[in-house]
Amino acid sequence: MPSPTPARLIDPSNRVFGTIDIKNYRFVGEQLPSTYYMSGTGPFVRLRPLHRSGFAIYERPTRVVGLYVGDWDRDDTFAQNIQNVALYRELGASAADIAASIERLKLVARRTDEIIQQNTAQPLELNDAVVFVNEGALAGTVWGGDKQKTGNVYKPLKVVDATGPSRKAHAGHAFATREAVERFYADYYPHVLGQLMLLGQAQQSFVSQAPNGDEVVTVINTDTGYFPQSEFPTRASQLQFLLQQFMRFA
Repeated sequence: MPSPTPARLIDPSNRVFGTIDIKNYRFVGEQLPSTYYMSGTGPFVRLRPLHRSGFAIYERPTRVVGLYVGDWDRDDTFAQNIQNVALYRELGASAADIAASIERLKLVARRTDEIIQQNTAQPLELNDAVVFVNEGALAGTVWGGDKQKTGNVYKPLKVVDATGPSRKAHAGHAFATREAVERFYADYYPHVLGQLMLLGQAQQSFVSQAPNGDEVVTVINTDTGYFPQSEFPTRASQLQFLLQQFMRFA
């Protein structure tokens, strides 16, 4: 059920990971990565600053989280899908388990150039391989490959999360560590992530203009979408509008 901000879980101390768009072995510049927050076994919050469906804060009482490569059937449950995707690694259902799982993934590491080399020349035979990228443009992401299931090339592991194994899931965006997402914001959009953290500290609002020129102030609620891309001529204009809104937070 929607509730007005602040969403108290939104705090750097509760940030567990993020998701990021990747193209041509680099992070896409024109994006505001989503960040995820959790305390104990719940609640769980996804803060989605920029998306074709608009800005949103989604809050759920519990969450089970995993990483996968392959096709995710949105009509099937979390449990059904993990039996059918090409590769799957569970992160967990608590903040502590997720953090521990991410640390374990870091134990098998590759550089960005090694990912590109495998995908170009395929010198190694991959067998249910999952690796953490620790250096280069893709640092902080996780990739997986298998000779039979992925054609012997690495693909980015994507996040899937659901209220429970028997429920349908949110899926489809490439995983990135909290550190990778924080670096991205610092490099491309300084101060924006800090402004977004104000959503957890005080009630925030969007300020827009009605057709008659009047100012419209809209209190931001959780579980509510705002300003989808369809309301703008381009994604770039949607991005610029939302950046202006975020910098007004106080």
